[in-house]
Amino acid sequence: MKYFFMLIPLLWIVSCTNPASTEPETTNSETTRVLTVEARPSAIPADGISHMTIFVEYRIDGLPVEDSTRVILLNPMGVLAAGTVFTTNGVALDTLTADSAAGLGWLIVYADGLRDSTEIMFTENTP
Repeated sequence: MKYFFMLIPLLWIVSCTNPASTEPETTNSETTRVLTVEARPSAIPADGISHMTIFVEYRIDGLPVEDSTRVILLNPMGVLAAGTVFTTNGVALDTLTADSAAGLGWLIVYADGLRDSTEIMFTENTP
C-alpha cells in the first residue's frame, strides 16, 4: 500500500511530461517566390520597328501573386512600351520595340526584391 501512494505522484508527473503532446507543432516554413521573364520571340530585326512581347510571371508558393503587383523592367537596347507593369493572375506583359543597332541585349525585371533577366538579340536588318 505504501508503494501505491508513491506511485500515484510518479504517474501524475509522467503524464504531465508526456512527449505525445496535443499542442500543434510549429514548423519553419518559408515561402518560395519565383520571378521569371521571357522575350517572345527572343530575336528580332534591328530595324527600329519590329517588336517583341516581354512575358513576366511571378508566383509565391506556386500560386500567382496578387493582382496589381508592380514589376519594373530595365534594358539598355530598344524601347519598352511601359517599363513598369502590373500583374494580372501572376502575369505582366510589356512590349519592346527593336533598337536600330544590331547586337545582343538583355532585359532585367524586378519585383518585391526579386530579380530575373533574359538575353535578347537584335539581328542585322538586311534589305
